[in-house]
Amino acid sequence: MTETKYIFPKQPQSVTVLAFITVLIVLLLILTVMIHMRNRKLKSTLEEQMAERRLLDKICADFTAVYYVELNTGSFEILHINDGTNAKKMNLKQCDNFNSSAGQYAVQYLYEKERQEFKDWISTGHLKEQLSRKERITYHYRSKPNPNQHEFFEAQAVKIYEDEKHFFALVGFRHIDDIMEKETTIQNQLKQALDEARLSNEIISAIAKSYCSIYRIDVQKDFFEEISNDSEIHKLTGNRGCASEKLYQLCDTMVAPEYRSLIRPFLDVSTLSARLKTEECISTEYRMCDGSWHRMLFTVKKRDESGNVTHVLCTVRSISDSKRREENLNFAAEAAKREAEMKTRFLATMSHDIRTPLNGIIGMVNMGNQYVDDPQMQQKIREKAMETLKYLVSLVNDVLDMNKLQSGDLKDQQLTFDLTEVLRELNQIYDERAAKKGIRYEIDWKNGRYSHSALVGNPVYLGRILSNIMDNAIKFSQAGSVLTVGVKEETMDDDRANFTFYCKDQGVGMSEDFIAHAFDMFSQESETSRSRYEGTGLGLAITKQLVDRMDGSIELKSKAGVGTTVIVKIPFKIGTQDKNSNLSDKAVSLDDYSVEGMRVLVVEDNELNMEISRCILEDSGMEVTCAVDGQEAVEIFEKSAPDYFGVIYMDIMMPRMNGLDAARTIREMKRRDARRVPIIAMSANAFAEDIINSRLAGMNVHLAKPLDAEKIIIALKQCMADNSDVKLYEDL
Repeated sequence: MTETKYIFPKQPQSVTVLAFITVLIVLLLILTVMIHMRNRKLKSTLEEQMAERRLLDKICADFTAVYYVELNTGSFEILHINDGTNAKKMNLKQCDNFNSSAGQYAVQYLYEKERQEFKDWISTGHLKEQLSRKERITYHYRSKPNPNQHEFFEAQAVKIYEDEKHFFALVGFRHIDDIMEKETTIQNQLKQALDEARLSNEIISAIAKSYCSIYRIDVQKDFFEEISNDSEIHKLTGNRGCASEKLYQLCDTMVAPEYRSLIRPFLDVSTLSARLKTEECISTEYRMCDGSWHRMLFTVKKRDESGNVTHVLCTVRSISDSKRREENLNFAAEAAKREAEMKTRFLATMSHDIRTPLNGIIGMVNMGNQYVDDPQMQQKIREKAMETLKYLVSLVNDVLDMNKLQSGDLKDQQLTFDLTEVLRELNQIYDERAAKKGIRYEIDWKNGRYSHSALVGNPVYLGRILSNIMDNAIKFSQAGSVLTVGVKEETMDDDRANFTFYCKDQGVGMSEDFIAHAFDMFSQESETSRSRYEGTGLGLAITKQLVDRMDGSIELKSKAGVGTTVIVKIPFKIGTQDKNSNLSDKAVSLDDYSVEGMRVLVVEDNELNMEISRCILEDSGMEVTCAVDGQEAVEIFEKSAPDYFGVIYMDIMMPRMNGLDAARTIREMKRRDARRVPIIAMSANAFAEDIINSRLAGMNVHLAKPLDAEKIIIALKQCMADNSDVKLYEDL
């Protein structure tokens, strides 16, 4: 290839210099322009940097501290720290990385429970992880108050630049106490509003739970919406439609037929506005098909500008309980009325039953004054007077017993007793009473066997029940008739047994109408029976209540003019000692026992009663020592020689020491006769509870005043015959 050469013509030297100068000038101009342009660019950059600096200063003004952090290495630069801050007090130059400075700050100025969470959030690793996904993150915390008394702060981290080697971020802190104060105020207001709303809803919910159904009714559109009432928050159930159709449907399907015609006008939606013109609510009550009672209530919810009702609430609630209480109140009122009538009847009856025998006694005394020289008439008068007095005593006892039973003052005592002994004594007593009236007393021993004699229960109640039944049988039977008694046992298990006691007479009987009221107080077949047969009409009432207290039952089978059968069933616990027995066992004869010469201690605070007792006992050949109260009796017995006294007759209610305490004290003495000497109670307290208390105090027999000479001696002989075995039965 041939090289081409260009040959320029040779210029003069002056031209060459001129061209050089020209080029130099051009170059200088270009350089000047370039310098000017660079200066302008530098000025622009400087202005931008100044603007950025001013912006940063403005931003930093809102922050108490700002740091420029390289998150990979942890190196950092302090851009801004306000005076009066906790960070200002720290020597951050000693910290080699951002994590250590943040940790030092947390230890010195954060509360212990917030330290770890703060350190975890502010760590460079966590900031890098979060800023890799977000441009900005924030964190709120509480520190110890700084010198400016700021304690609530917000930490912000903003990503600045990131490449393969570096990750720069700005981390700033600012106090937010004013914001927190406003937020706290707002939160408190919201909480108060929420609490008030919750309370209001709870009240509404509590009230609404008493309703079976709740409906919101637009009166003008005849439209209803059902509201739920089975949750804490009431809401619409979605059940909606024509209000009239819904109400009439409920009426026709759920309201009792006899109330439908009465309630349909009340359900007429077209007349609601007029009926509620001057009322806020109207209601009606009705009975449902299932027998329950409901009340429907229309309550005004909204009125228009003219005062016409536009919306109502229809609520339905059950009022069966209130109706029941109303019925109970009516029943209580009727019961109170009957009780008042019964009290009036009681006073009239008692007036008659007390005045009649008193008049008889007065008449007998007057007759006695007229027949002073007629011993036979005197004897007859005394016998009649004694019978009348016994009736008065039984009347008082019945009234007092009934009063205690009705007041619930009687205490049930469970004692181990011998059924055979109870029945033997009762048979002996009523065999004699029946014989005196010419009635044959038969024991159904063939069908009346039982295998357990030792029982646990209340023998006093049992004795009173059977006595009342047999008293009535003898009272209402005529001479020549037969009275049959018996008992049967049905063992339920190893511990309990049911006993059936029955008494069949051939007396006047009862009508069916009277049987329905036979257990009422003062019940008698007719008013004429009160004059023909002495009695208060309380016997069966007392018997029924005693049977009920023993968890038993009593049944009457009777026919007027034929006779009556009384069947009593009572459960007992089986005692530890068993005796095979039947009702044909013979009673032990007391004629073989003599009280002649026996030394007796009589404890009585009443002089007249003491004189009567002393006279009775001395007439029987006994030697009597007297004590006026329990304390003196204890002292006399303690000073006496062993077995000196053969028996102690003890009153109950006395000064200083009562008879129960005296009996306990004697029984606890360390001498051989203290536990076996018979102690016989003689007291005006004749309730079953009093008899049981005597037994628990260690007494053998309980005799009720007024004293009967025969009973006093029989009680002692029974104690002698039984070798001080316990006797609890008053009717000896």
